[in-house]
Amino acid sequence: MGKLEWKKSLSEAIEDVRGGTRLPLIVFTAKGCAGSEKTMNEVLTNESVIAAIERECVPVLVDVGENQEMAERFRVGWTPAFIISDEEGNALERWEGYVPAEDFIPQLIAAKGLSAFHLGRHEEAVREFGMLVEDYPGSELVPEAEYYLGAATFKLTGETNKLSEVCRDLIMTHPESTWTKRCSLWGRDSNYLRPFVGYSGGGSAGSGAY
Repeated sequence: MGKLEWKKSLSEAIEDVRGGTRLPLIVFTAKGCAGSEKTMNEVLTNESVIAAIERECVPVLVDVGENQEMAERFRVGWTPAFIISDEEGNALERWEGYVPAEDFIPQLIAAKGLSAFHLGRHEEAVREFGMLVEDYPGSELVPEAEYYLGAATFKLTGETNKLSEVCRDLIMTHPESTWTKRCSLWGRDSNYLRPFVGYSGGGSAGSGAY
């Protein structure tokens, strides 16, 4: 049975990730919480889950009963709770509740991809969302990953053809998804098939023109 190498504090995790691509993952649990116990005993001992966490993050374990200050700081009202933070200790992404081992990895990849997207690390975000779509095609998170794969690619390159491609793919594979509805305007106009003229990686185009 595998075992995660937990950092003793968030500050220790931050020091460990500084300058790299991994980010701190804070795992909040509570004594007497069935979801916390099942997560600790069945999910976070899974070899594949451990490998994914060690690849993507540096984990910190927090018992809310023993560290109420941390629980209040991150507004944890339900356990288990999982929070990815930046190198300053600010929360970027979170999810709550028990997630089976087979669903935990795509959830982690999605959260890491969104965290990278928030930080403007678009190449990394493209890699994460592409991994989720390719390796976990049956995950319910695929439509969201497809959406942000298009958005991150546009942010990275300034070209809009990926937006149209994502729109077409989602219409065919997930027509009822809210993410398909959100990207519907990407495929309305033929202009979306042409590069965005004057794109510079920032400004109005870089901050969500689509």
